[in-house]
Parts: sequence; structure tokens; C-alpha cells
Amino acid sequence: MTSRSDMASSSSPPSTARLLAEAARVFDPRSWQTRGTTASLAMAFESLRMGLFVAEGIPLFLLSARSEGPADLTPPEGALEMTLERLRSLLEQDASMIGEGKAPLSVLSPRDPLGHGGRWLRVLADGFRVSRRRRNRRSRDFGREAERRLEGLPAYYQRNFHYQTDGYLSASSAEIYEHQVELLFRGGADAMRRMIIGPLRRHFGDGTGRGLRFLELGSGTGIATRFVAQAFPDARITALDLSAPYTQHARRALRNFERVDLIQGDAAHLDFAEERFDAVYSVFLFHELPLPVRELVVAEAFRVLRPGGFFGLVDSLQKGDDPDLDWALDFFPREFHEPYYAHYAANPMEPIVESEGFGAIESGTGYMAKWLSATRPESRGESE
Repeated sequence: MTSRSDMASSSSPPSTARLLAEAARVFDPRSWQTRGTTASLAMAFESLRMGLFVAEGIPLFLLSARSEGPADLTPPEGALEMTLERLRSLLEQDASMIGEGKAPLSVLSPRDPLGHGGRWLRVLADGFRVSRRRRNRRSRDFGREAERRLEGLPAYYQRNFHYQTDGYLSASSAEIYEHQVELLFRGGADAMRRMIIGPLRRHFGDGTGRGLRFLELGSGTGIATRFVAQAFPDARITALDLSAPYTQHARRALRNFERVDLIQGDAAHLDFAEERFDAVYSVFLFHELPLPVRELVVAEAFRVLRPGGFFGLVDSLQKGDDPDLDWALDFFPREFHEPYYAHYAANPMEPIVESEGFGAIESGTGYMAKWLSATRPESRGESE
């Protein structure tokens, strides 16, 4: 998901002073629920990072407020406080995971910090174009590079999701995408992505992943790929995405990870033999797929998994996962171009995963995201 707006605001965002004051209150270090030096260090870094993205997002939130958004959707009383509390809880969980050694402290290492300011200026400049495109509902507006890449792509993918410039089909889009996402989620996007590590650890234990083969579906710019590779440095990871420019960007970003292979491909039609992988997972993929494609992707994941293998995902919340935030799930697809999001939000993934043959299904939430894990039974008839 990418945008300049704020899921905890309506077409009239909270005042800058109120936002900053509430963030300072919620993230007061005296209220942190972390234990140990490493966890406290991680929480301090993540809180400072959150503050940076909150500050950087203010002009974009104001720009979004000038756009014509859905006038009939107003967040409930206390929405700002609620979402900030959820964000703090997520960052505390993430810091605790790092403190417990389930992921190394290096997952917090800044990526290209010298280029941060330049990217923010590019996001800010692009915000005007996105805002104009959003007002006019121009969901198939592409530049020349992106236009050339449309041929052969599935029909559902031939659009600029979120009204972002070029959708997922240009190098310039890939270069600023992660910054846009962090502005949307106030610096919480990386921590939500790392929610996949916990279920992987529960399935595979505390080892380095030696001898394991992982497949990531919809890997985008490779951020979640990086986190899993850092947590399981000896696993062989194949990361697949439908976008050629995003795959190329990920190859450059992960060029030092020798056990990661990045390929362009369709998660609904995998070119892999049956029972090849020990784990198949995705991070923020399914909410952008129409229902028949969601079902195909889960079926393909089952096919290429070995018996006893792990299936997992991190994605947007769905209705009922966190009832206090159900209002946000109505707001998002109305405010931005997310054509399949409303159906995704209203139809839980758990029944789809179960219907494809998976067992031992578990799920949980963190901030605006959910995680789900399941296991391919040792045999089709096995009940788990």
C-alpha cells in the first residue's frame, strides 16, 4: 500500500500540534514495555524513526486534506490515540523479538541513509501528481516506461495502484515506494513486515536456516526478503515478483545476499516443481489480488510446499481481526485506488487457506496488519 495520506485521519487530518503532542505522549520512554539492553536500544531507534516519518508526513497529510476525499467516512472518537497506541505496541513487540535474538539488531540498519532526504523531496514532489490523479480517478495513467511494460501482464495488474505514479511498473516508482509506505504507516511498515519472522521461528526453531529453501511471493523491492535473510542467513531464499522494475531494484538492494535469488514471475502460476520448498510466504500481497487470484496463489503455494512445510503471510487487517480498527478498512479503499481491498477486508484468508488443504492455521495482529501461518499436512487426509 502506498499513499501520502493517513489511515487514522479523514479528509481533515488532525492538527500538526495535536499529532505531535499525542505521538510524544504515547512514545514517552517511561511507558515502554521492553526488557533488556538490546530491546531497549531497538525500541529507542524505532521510536526516533517513527518520529522522523511522522514529521516528514505532515506536509503530505495537508496536501491530501485539500483533495476531495470521501466526505461520509469519519474516524471514530479517539482514532488518532488508538492507532498510535497500536503502533507503539507493535514496535514494542518488534523490539522484544530482536532483544530475544529471534532477529538480529542489524534488521534495523538504515538503508541508504544518505539518500533519505533526496527521496523525501521526490515523494513530496510526486505527492502533487498523485493528488491530482486521485481527484480525477485516473487509475490507468502511466508514463512511457510503464506503458511499455503493460503487455503480457494480468488485466488486474494493469493499473496504478494507490494512484501512485506508474503503479509498480517503473524504476522511479520502485525507488521511492518504501519511503511512501513508511510515511503512510508513520514508520511502522518495516515492523509489520517483520511480523513474518515470529511464525517462521515457531515453525523452524532458532537455527540459521541451514538446508532450508524459502519462497517469497510478491517480494516487491525486497525489504521483507532482507529481513528474513538476516534472520535465517543460511536459508536459500527465492523471491518472486510480477514487476520487472521492482525485481531489478531488489536485485541491486540485495546484491550482497548471496543466498537470495530474485526472479520475475507470477505467484498464481509458479514455474517450480511440486514439493520444492520448506516455506512459502508473502508480505502485503493478497489485499491487491482479486479473489480468484488469491485462491490460485494459495493453491500454488500448497503445490510447491513439501509435506510439513510452512505457509505464512503478513497483510492488511481484515474485518473482525481488530474490531476497533474496522473503520479504517472501510476508509482505505474509498480514499485510494485499491480495487480488490474491500473484498479482501470483508473475506478472511483463513477459510481460503483451509480449503486449499492447509492445517494448523493460526493468526494474530499488530498495528494495521495481521499475520497468518499454516502447515501443509504430511498427507492430504491428515487432520491437524
